[in-house]
Formats: sequence, C-alpha cells, structure tokens
Amino acid sequence: MATIQTPDQRVRVFISSTMKEWAPERAAVREAVERLRLTPVLFELGARPHPPKELYLAYLRQSHVFLGIYWEQYGWIAPGETVSGLEDEYLASEDKPRLVYVKSPAPGREPRLAELLGRIGNEGLSYRRFSSPEELAGLVVDDLAVLLSERFGPPDTAPGPPAESAPAAREPDWHLPTLPNRFIGRDDEIEELRRVLTSDGVRLVNLVGPGGIGKTRLALTVAGQLRDQFPDGVVAVLLAALTSPEQVPPEIATTLGLPETFGRSPLAAIIDFLRRRRTLLVLDNFEQVIQASPAVTQILGGTEHLRVMVTSREVLHLTGERVFAVQPLPVGEGGAAEPSHAVELFLDRARAVRPDLAVDADRLRVVHEICRRLDGLPLAIELAAARVRLLEPEVLLQRLDQRLVLLTGGPRDVARRQQALRATIEWSYDLLDDRDRRLFRRLAVFSGGFFLDAAEQICQDDEVGDVLDGLASLVDKSLVRVDPVETQLPHFAMLETVREYADGCLAESAEVDPLRRAHTEFFERMAHASVVGFDVEGEGQTWERFVADSDNLRVVLQRLLDEDEPDRVAAMGEGLWPVWWGGSRFDEGKAWMRAALQRPSISPAGRAQALCIEGVLAFGQGDYERGEPALQEAYTLHRALGDDVRAALDSLQLGLILAMRDPATAERLEREAVAVLREGGLPWQYAYGLFTLARVLIMAGRYAEALPILEESVSLIHAPAPHPLLSYAVLNLGWARLGLGDPEGARAAFRRAFGEATSADEQAKARALEALARVAVQDQPRLGAVLFGAAEQVRRAVGLGVWVTDRPIHATTEAALREALGEAGFTEAYEEGRHLPGDDLFALACAPIRSLASAEHLSGS
Repeated sequence: MATIQTPDQRVRVFISSTMKEWAPERAAVREAVERLRLTPVLFELGARPHPPKELYLAYLRQSHVFLGIYWEQYGWIAPGETVSGLEDEYLASEDKPRLVYVKSPAPGREPRLAELLGRIGNEGLSYRRFSSPEELAGLVVDDLAVLLSERFGPPDTAPGPPAESAPAAREPDWHLPTLPNRFIGRDDEIEELRRVLTSDGVRLVNLVGPGGIGKTRLALTVAGQLRDQFPDGVVAVLLAALTSPEQVPPEIATTLGLPETFGRSPLAAIIDFLRRRRTLLVLDNFEQVIQASPAVTQILGGTEHLRVMVTSREVLHLTGERVFAVQPLPVGEGGAAEPSHAVELFLDRARAVRPDLAVDADRLRVVHEICRRLDGLPLAIELAAARVRLLEPEVLLQRLDQRLVLLTGGPRDVARRQQALRATIEWSYDLLDDRDRRLFRRLAVFSGGFFLDAAEQICQDDEVGDVLDGLASLVDKSLVRVDPVETQLPHFAMLETVREYADGCLAESAEVDPLRRAHTEFFERMAHASVVGFDVEGEGQTWERFVADSDNLRVVLQRLLDEDEPDRVAAMGEGLWPVWWGGSRFDEGKAWMRAALQRPSISPAGRAQALCIEGVLAFGQGDYERGEPALQEAYTLHRALGDDVRAALDSLQLGLILAMRDPATAERLEREAVAVLREGGLPWQYAYGLFTLARVLIMAGRYAEALPILEESVSLIHAPAPHPLLSYAVLNLGWARLGLGDPEGARAAFRRAFGEATSADEQAKARALEALARVAVQDQPRLGAVLFGAAEQVRRAVGLGVWVTDRPIHATTEAALREALGEAGFTEAYEEGRHLPGDDLFALACAPIRSLASAEHLSGS
C-alpha cells in the first residue's frame, strides 16, 4: 500500500475530545504523535470550547487517522444540531482508521456519552482504557506504530526522515555577541574545548572559575569557531540580568525566538524546537540562577544532538557534566624572551588608551610584576591597564602594591583570586575622583544597562556634575562599556562583576533609597508615556528602547509589588501590554497582572486595569476562555467607576471575541467604543478602536465599510512612531482590499505587514506570508505555494499554530493551491518555501516580484 504523503510528508492524526477536561491528556497525546514524526490536528488554542462545525469537519477530512479520547462529558450541542461536536466528529470519521481511548473510573459520565460508547462497542470497535496522561501516551505510541506499519506503508518505510537528519528549518537568525577587542591567549584551552564539545558522549560542558577570569569571552570565542560543526546554529543566552531560576526557561525561549504560547510552557517549547537540531547552546553567567540547573538536564534529555556550554562560578553537579576549570592567564617568567599571554593582554589594552607607550626590558619586568600581583586575572589586568592613560606602569605597580596590602584582610570564604579581583576593582574605584566615584556607585541602581537620559535624570545632581562627562571617564577606565543598541541615545552597561561591587558601595551609602525611588519613578513614567499610555506628553518610546530596558522595567514592577503598590503595577501594565504582545511575552505580562490582582490592597480601579490587561494578553494568546471573563469584569468595573474611556477599551477586545458568535452585539460594542475614544481626544486609542471595528466588519464580509476605517486607523497608528501592532492593522487593510477585488492593493498591504512586524513577532510574519499566498492563488499559484510553505515553517520553527480566526481562510487557501498545482506541484513548491533561507524569505515577502532573481521560477512562468 502506498504511503500517504502530506505537504510535510507526515500522516495527520485528528485528535477528538472535549476541551475542558483534557488539557494534560491532550498535551500528552500531542507529544506522543509528534514523537512518531506525525502531525497532530487539534484545537489547542481555540477561541471556544468547540470549533465551528465546518471548521472541524474540514480538518477531519484532511486527516488520515481519527483518535478519540472520552471520559465523562458528552460535549456541547450547537443550536439546530442533534448531537454534540464530539459525536459528530466520530460519525464523520467512518472512512478513516479509528483509535479510541476511554478514561476510567468515570463516576460522572453523562448518559449521552455512555450511549455513544455503547454504540462504538456494538460496531465492533474495541477501545482501550487508561487512568493517567502517561499511560495514555504509551498506548497511543504503541497503537499508532502498529497502525502505521499495517495501513500506511511497509515496515521499511516508516514516516519521517532518517534519525540522523535534523528537521528542515530556516537558518536561525542568531548572532553571537561581538567581542569588543582582540582575544588574547588560551590557544590550548580553545583547542581542548573544541575537541570536547565535538566528541561523542559529552553534551554538557561547564566552564567554571571566579568572576573576571574570562569565562564568557572564552566561551564566545570557542562558540564562534564551532559554527561549522553545528549546522543548525550556535546561540548564546546571557543570564547576567536574571534574578531567579524561574526566569531561565523564558529567557532561553526568547533568545531562540520562541514566542510564549498559551497552554505550553517555555521549557516544553525549547525542547520541541531543539529536539533534533544540531545546535550549540551557550548559557552564560549561570551561577546566580543555579537552582535552574535541572532545566538543563530536562532540555538535554528531551533532545538528540544538542550540546550545552555553560559558564558559571559554581559546578552544577549534574549527571554527565564535564567541568572545565578556567585558569588565570599564564604570567610566565619576568625575564622570558617572549611575553606571556597575561603581559600581552596588559600591553594590548594599555596601548589602546596610550598608543605611544614605550616598552623596554625593564618595563616588561614591571608589567610582568603587575600581572603576577593580579594573579593573571584578565579583568583585573584590563582594569589596571586602563590607568596607563594617566599613570606610568611603575607608578601603577607601587599603588597596586599598597592597595593589595591594605585589602589582604578581605573575606576568607572566597578564593584568593577573587580577593585579588575585589582588591583590583576597589583600587580602581578609589582612584576615581569624587564625582566619578559617586556616579559609579549610583549607576548600580540599573539592571541590564541604561540609556544616557535615564542616567542623567536619576543620577545627576550638583555633586555628580555632567553625567555624560562622567560616563566618558568611566568608559575610559573600563568600568562602564558602551552597549550597541539601535537607538539614537547611547546605551551603557557594566560588567556584572563590576556592577556587583558598585551595588555594594551603593548599599553602604545614604543614597540607596532616594536613588531607588528615582529609578522607580523614571520607569513608571516611561511605561505611562508609551504610545498607548493615558498621560502621553510628546512622542512615545521606541520599540527598541522598551526591549533594551526590559530588565529595569521588571525590577520596578517587582519593587512596587514588594512595596504593596498593586495599583501602580496595573498602571504600568496599561502602557506595557503592547510591548509584551509585540515581543510574544504574553505569560510575563499576565503574571505581573495576576500578582497585582492577588494583593488585597488593590483598589477597584487598579483591579479593573489589571483585569483588562490580563484579558487583552489572553486574547492575544488565543486563550479566549480566560480573556472574555477578565475583560467582561473589567468592563463592568470601569462602567461602575464612571471611567468611560477604559470601559470603551475593554469593549474593543470583547467585541472581537463576541464577533465569532454574536456579530450584531460585537459591532454595537465596537462602534460605541470608537465614539467614546474619538470624543475623548485619544489618538492612539481611537486608532486601535478603528482597527478592531474594521476587523469585526471584515469577519462579516463587509469589506467596503471596513476599508476607509482601516485606512484611517493605519495612518493614526503609525504616528508618532510605528507601533508593535501596526502589522496587524495593515494586514486587515490588505484583507479588505482583497475582498473588494483589489489584489495588487492587497499584496502591497500584506508585504508592508510583513515588514512592519517586530523582530520577535513570528505570528505576524506567518500571517502576512499566508495572506500573500492567498492573493497569489489566481495568477501565481506556484509562488503562493512557496509562500504558504514559508508561513508554515515560520510557525513551526517557534511552535505556533494557525489562529482560530485564520483557520477557514488557511484551509481554503491550501485547497485552492492544491487544485491549481496538483498534489505533486503543490508539494514541491511547498517544500521549497519550507527550506527558504531567511534573506530570500524577506525579499520574497517584501520586494516587488519583478525584482527577484527567482521571480520567473517562483511564478511558474
């Protein structure tokens, strides 16, 4: 019997169950199906407990195996129907192989379900009983394996590519941090690490050593040299700014480009993404989140080819961990003919600040002694070398000797080399003048770096003087570095070891409390002044600014919770929700709002704000069961408080949810809200209202009414600066144009929507690609199939599914492309799209088709 071939060469398994009682079991079945390299078809992110009949029947028709899971509930019976969707799915699957599983015990089984199970038994179909998700997963794997061998192909043609082949994927768009200056020495260590990381049986290597010894630079250098050995990418996750182990999986997922998905943990998304990829994952500065080490074990256990390189001040004590102790740079002998690596490092950094530095045999001996006194610690050597701008090496040696003598009584419970590093940092701190010293310790109030204006507003006073001059001085002394961020204002950061020392100095001063208050107030204002804030003065902040300052914003949110200020947390969330949405950080935003809602001191107004933001983010994730009641309660509270503007914003999202089942009520809510926002003189909120109203009209097929509304919305939402949600508004504009018979206008809008999507919003990119595929059906079907495959790969690479509201058009687009090209032609073009490199994908989506070198090939002409 011929093997079934789908666009991705996988058998599709339709999973039928009620939604409410099966979350763990559905997840277990999905993982079991994927383990066999098959494609599960289920409605994890459905807007309601059951999808529309025409939608689930369309997906069932395109599936090859029916898998039913039953327990106690019979399911909802839609108006005008005689059976539930659950039974309807079973009845419609009569032409497919059926696998049925029944959970026991079931003391509350509904009579209609009992009748259905009785009929299943009478029809001669035996079902298997289970009691736990784990047992169910095992049964599913066994039964599907047998079914595949019997029904879908001979045993020697099991589905999926050979085990040694990683799943097809776009080239990951990861970039290792660039080292700011030349890496010196450690040739033997680099060679050894390269050998270990590419040898069989070693999957976890931990670079261990004290702070400042050069673990991070060594790891990044080795990782950069191993790119050719890891075809699926080398990625570095920087953990220095994290404060709790719970933040580690979300940070890894974010760095990999995986957005948060409702019902799926970041850890599960990481494992699914890396399962068969040959990737090197670098986890830097792990010591402060050491309790997250079990997550590393889970990731390695769930993947086949992944290698992990950790830098830490501590051993993780994990099974299979290969500890690589990073040693100080060799200092060598003072009279050696060739300078040691430590001496070479000092001279290189010293000449960077003083190119005319003269070096003879006597001075080489002085430099050697400096490096020896510093125990060959790279950070200590670099800090000392920075002082050569003002002090001769001989004077440096004298002063360093005095400081080390004074600091020999430091803590005995840390290594001697750490004492030397602490002594060097304190020595460097003491060499600063009073203004620089005061600014240095004040900068410790920031987490993850800071922009110039933040430092000026929080740290500047008469005692500090001009902050820009002070920062320039600290950069010269290697205590602060310029951080590359694509914004007009410069961004600065401290090495974490240096920031820890500065924080200790700040904690001992009388400035700590006023500085923390100023820090909190600055970032509160920043959140309120975002493009959706209610107290906008001038232009909102840029997307890049919010991303770069995310650690500071988290610190402020936590500080406000610690100070029992839930209303202020909710108020910040009101400005930050588009940032959380655009960066696919839905769970993070919801967690902050839930934390505020749990505080007894929250006011009715604060509760309403927090509920609104939680509901909006739940909607963005597809969790309508949580989003609708949260928004409804927020709407009721805001109406009772007389806050018509916020009530209007609540109703905008409610309208989108209701449009699926009550279009008339949805339109009424949207129009009332738009009127309130227009009269309130709130430009961005009004633009957002127009966008959601138009979406409701498009869902009802009223394209002519939606078009001018969307054109106005897009013009407003783009000013004063592009917004993270602009892509969604432009995408709807394209659908309105397409509905009115303007395919070229639609194509232009869809290309713009792809270009406007934020770097982290893969869902927006996939939706734009699929929209371009739809518009290409009539005149360029092969190009459409390429785009359709590219959209699927974008989603698959980060574990996303098709939005519920997009599924009907998704199904009709696929069907139209198959009909136009035939099965073989569609599959060939689809696979081409799934393997399209990132640069070609961007060009294909955004550039006019005639400008593409491959246009003639892609269009099939």
